[in-house]
Amino acid sequence: MATGTERERLEQVLQGQQVFLEEVHALLAEEEKQDNIRRAVVRTSRGERPVHLLDPDPARVFGISTIRALCVKYRLRFLDAGLFKGDLPPQAMHAIRQLERKASGPVLNYKVMAPAERFSLCDSEVDPLLFVPLGEGRYYLVHKWGNDLGVARVVLGWPTRSPWTLGACVLLLAMVFTAVMPADLITRDPSVGFWGAYRILFLLWSTVVVASFTVFAWFAFFGQFSTQAWNSRYFN
Repeated sequence: MATGTERERLEQVLQGQQVFLEEVHALLAEEEKQDNIRRAVVRTSRGERPVHLLDPDPARVFGISTIRALCVKYRLRFLDAGLFKGDLPPQAMHAIRQLERKASGPVLNYKVMAPAERFSLCDSEVDPLLFVPLGEGRYYLVHKWGNDLGVARVVLGWPTRSPWTLGACVLLLAMVFTAVMPADLITRDPSVGFWGAYRILFLLWSTVVVASFTVFAWFAFFGQFSTQAWNSRYFN
């Protein structure tokens, strides 16, 4: 039969565990409060106040020319994080906490590399990348979530990189259309072969038609080339 002393010791142990759990809950609540403040800082970030990092990882430092080249390649935008409309996942908050431990002062300015729709629609699923400015045209990659920036996005975004790539795409499409078109749909002369001067004329006609539709669609939807849009805050 347990003595009073034993019951007191066991009760003290249980009370100690309860105190420990209360301390853990208090720490978690405080951490969640701090994360909410960090999210607010990211969502209101404007400008480029440089951040001084103690022992930054060189593999995460990128120049503005490299960022611009990748934005053009993948058709992305590089804008203030305050314009970003998506949510920050827990992994990004963990990365921000690690960044703050390396910073010699408060981190108040962030940049986001993401598709244009991530700056206007909250339900897009394409990957954002979070940066902080280091000054002198250099930026530090804080976190990237998702893995949707693949070859398909490079291929689909290639025609809109510049006027030259769009023109090349129009010409290529016209050439494919001309190559697959049966001869009896182009000319009524049954004696002509598959290749001839008539097909060259049809290629010119196809190029004009495809170019006309492309120009109409481009201006109808206020298209922007990636070389111009990579750091534009306007959707079109």
